[in-house]
Amino acid sequence: MATLVLIATGMSVTSAETTVPSRPSKSSTESQNVGVFTGKFVDGMPVYQLPPVNVVGHRKVELAKLKREEQLARNKQVRAKAVARGPA
Repeated sequence: MATLVLIATGMSVTSAETTVPSRPSKSSTESQNVGVFTGKFVDGMPVYQLPPVNVVGHRKVELAKLKREEQLARNKQVRAKAVARGPA
């Protein structure tokens, strides 16, 4: 049993990344601030317009999530009906 634990621990250690994060330069951090002031204020705070963001998703994953959520909702309804009916 102890041997299995050591093997599992050893595998996780060897698969870990050993890279050291580099410190961003001042110019790269300045280029990340790309909001443009719109000249408007909401609740006393300035409003900035940000560039568009592209989001990529996989349809198969989303469909699987929807199916799982629908199944959970159906199961919840069935349980609620069973509780409302009382013991048989």
